[in-house]
Amino acid sequence: MVQKQRHMRASRWLLATVAVATCVTATNLAAVMANTASAAEATDVQATAQDACSAHIGLSGYSDALDGAQADGVTVGGLSSLAWDKTSGSYVSTLDNNGSTTARIWFVGSNLASPKITGSPIILKQTDGTPYDGTNSDNEGLAVLPDGDFMVSSETEPSIRIYGRDGVQKQELAVPASFDVAPQGEATSNLTLEGVSISPAGHEVVASMEGSLSGDGAQGTSLIRRFLVYRDDVTGAAGQWKLTKQVAFKVSDGAKGISDIALLSDDSALVLQRSYDSKTGNDIILSKVSALTTAPDVSNVANLSEAPASDFVSATTLGDLVNCSTLNAPLKSGEVQKNPLMDNYEGLAITKQTGNIASVSLISDNNFNATQTTRVLNLNVDTADYESDTNQPDLLSMLSGFSSLWKASEPFNSADPSTFGVGVVKNAQILKENDDLTQEINNKAAEGSTDTTPSKQVQRALVDSDYKLGETLPDSLGPVLGQYLAEGIAKNQLPLFNKLFTQTNASGYGVSTLGDYVSTSTAKITFNHPRPYVDRTNGGYTAAGLEKSVPIVKAPVWTSADGTKHDPSYDGMLTSGSFPSGHTTYATSGAVGLATLLPELAPEILARGSEAGNNRIVLGVHYPLDIIGGRMDGDAANAARWSDPEFVKDQLLPARAELVSYLTAQCKANGKGSTLADCITNTKANSTNGYSNDFVDVVSKEAVTDRASAIKVYENRMTYGFSKVGAATTALQKAASTSVANVPTGAENLLMTAYPTLSSAQRRQVLAMTALPVSDEPLQAESQGYYNLDLAAAMSATVQIDSKGNVVKVTSGAAVPTVQKVSDNSGSNGGSPATPTNPSNTGSTNPTNVNNANGETSSKPLATTGANVALISAITAMTLLIGGSLVLVKRHKLLFK
Repeated sequence: MVQKQRHMRASRWLLATVAVATCVTATNLAAVMANTASAAEATDVQATAQDACSAHIGLSGYSDALDGAQADGVTVGGLSSLAWDKTSGSYVSTLDNNGSTTARIWFVGSNLASPKITGSPIILKQTDGTPYDGTNSDNEGLAVLPDGDFMVSSETEPSIRIYGRDGVQKQELAVPASFDVAPQGEATSNLTLEGVSISPAGHEVVASMEGSLSGDGAQGTSLIRRFLVYRDDVTGAAGQWKLTKQVAFKVSDGAKGISDIALLSDDSALVLQRSYDSKTGNDIILSKVSALTTAPDVSNVANLSEAPASDFVSATTLGDLVNCSTLNAPLKSGEVQKNPLMDNYEGLAITKQTGNIASVSLISDNNFNATQTTRVLNLNVDTADYESDTNQPDLLSMLSGFSSLWKASEPFNSADPSTFGVGVVKNAQILKENDDLTQEINNKAAEGSTDTTPSKQVQRALVDSDYKLGETLPDSLGPVLGQYLAEGIAKNQLPLFNKLFTQTNASGYGVSTLGDYVSTSTAKITFNHPRPYVDRTNGGYTAAGLEKSVPIVKAPVWTSADGTKHDPSYDGMLTSGSFPSGHTTYATSGAVGLATLLPELAPEILARGSEAGNNRIVLGVHYPLDIIGGRMDGDAANAARWSDPEFVKDQLLPARAELVSYLTAQCKANGKGSTLADCITNTKANSTNGYSNDFVDVVSKEAVTDRASAIKVYENRMTYGFSKVGAATTALQKAASTSVANVPTGAENLLMTAYPTLSSAQRRQVLAMTALPVSDEPLQAESQGYYNLDLAAAMSATVQIDSKGNVVKVTSGAAVPTVQKVSDNSGSNGGSPATPTNPSNTGSTNPTNVNNANGETSSKPLATTGANVALISAITAMTLLIGGSLVLVKRHKLLFK
């Protein structure tokens, strides 16, 4: 595309098998290499696995080796496409229009980490042998057909032409008249058929429009773009490419044009969106479209601007590449880019596919402009479509009980600051308790602080306020295993773990697939409740006889011994809603997630997560009700992820295998035990030398020194001791609060790793029998069961089941989660399955229980198999733990913010 139109022009990137989590990490390396077609030097840079762009996109590296390269007597540039040519064993790229320069296809080598011009280009010619040039073609898209011919889209007319390997045009595909440039058609000059791709099966071609048709809305504001779908295997095609339908797609904003498209299959594709702004440079978005085959044909829809959502193909934004690490990419003089790694990327190619992981390369068109760069950017893209990605927990519904305590007049509108925190007090007693608890916890924690040096507890709260699970989670494993975990995170020895919990983009924003899975933004805007330290007069507090603000002690900005600055950011939250706590949601998401990966230490991990939530009160930026809401958010987030079989299989179980294997190796190397179970026992991580916290307050009245106290403190922070909001609690109400029917849907899957031999129904019984026996609590009634969900108790229990499969007794606080089968028990617990089976959505079978002489069985403690990985079957792997802590049934005496 010519320079005057330049304004139109991101999980799982490390593969893991289910049985063995394997990752190949490139060392961050800058190497100066000579381009074989030029004497100029070029830089090839590899990225590390920590260089994430989004939850779906990681960086592999980039190369400027083609920038300014000389070949065939000309300067290489204007590269607008990218495709693999099997015949030559090289990637190929078309020349964008460049005046009278002949149209051509360049061969750029087989290794896009270090591309180079190889051989002479193919000159594209008309049917009579006359070469095309920039005056009569503007070649943008390129696909190599199964027979070796080249399919090239040009946006001049537009056209889609097929050329032989001699460069001579052989065929031209039919393009609808409406796609012609105005006034003949509805397209805008230089904004037509920018991309073309052929599916791996070789029978489908999709061409993409860069801009919109005038019938679909005004150029620059319309989001609507169209795809043309061709097939050579449908009725009437006779081996030729027949236009079968048009598909509608929406770009992320009106300034975006579609630069290229790359088919993953007949049914899905990656779409490259690009825009340019003179002040910020290029914005590049990578999306995925799905269900192409079932997407409706919109050929006969003249105006899509009023079309229903069902008329558009399903699409997911994988990431904005501006958020990638810069990799210290150079920026030429006069060039403006928010991220110097960005440029005018026009070509897109999928270089490798392994399952849902795609290696992807982009190539930039420098427009023969001295300020721009010809660059190849290499990415690792997670293309999976997980049900839980879109089917997220309904936080607004689960938290709706807050509106019975305080009701916002309207949601906060950031464009109108006067809308913030306006509302009415509905329950002054509970809100006064909320204030009093906030003040007591904050003031107690601040004891010993100075204007420049916070108390030890406030220091921990400031660290947690950094919003980094890599800082918060490690010490939950105790001093020994915690150090191993911290080192593994820092040295990138746990890439699968990092993707779930600690991954950030270049701006430092969290993009992890579990820790950052749910956002509280909508809930905060909707509930619109002011923070403790702000003036709450407009919120009806003073009218209800409550204080205008809570007299908290603010923490100072503090720099820790490692040089890290920790800022409580009070001024930055003046118009940020308090309910629910986003930090607590994040900490709970991480803590529950880690507890499911390491149920051996679940109570300690969960207690550490609850400390991180409570630390928001320590800083005086949240109330206890906010923390309760955040805990429920994090629990629900994990339940959603663990209820997604594909996410469990692809991400959670491999991450557990990786983590157990890594910790076991560290334990062995340091003489702490040959298995993780031995290491936990030897280091006392699940007893007196695990996670600890000496700080106490009006709610957490005892220090955390062992497992029992960890569970107790966790449970205290579940409710914060609020008064009832209804009548006096009856025994019947307490029983109802702990019934199986009140266990949140899908929460049973959170126990999948702790009790893999139990069925879903049995796990629900465990959750019911360990649920906190309270009712009529603030936020409880609408919580869908999450208010009572006591994961610390549930994940550390000895579970007894009778011969009929009924859970008859659950005793919390065990050193390891254990299942015992008792042969004679007259008790019944609601008719659970006679034979334990795995979750109903797996269809798998349970391993055989081996009974001893008196009919009793006990599951072997979780981590006793060390680094061994056992795979019952591809499906059973969702339930039976791999990577070193498979629960095995063994003959012997009875013995989870």
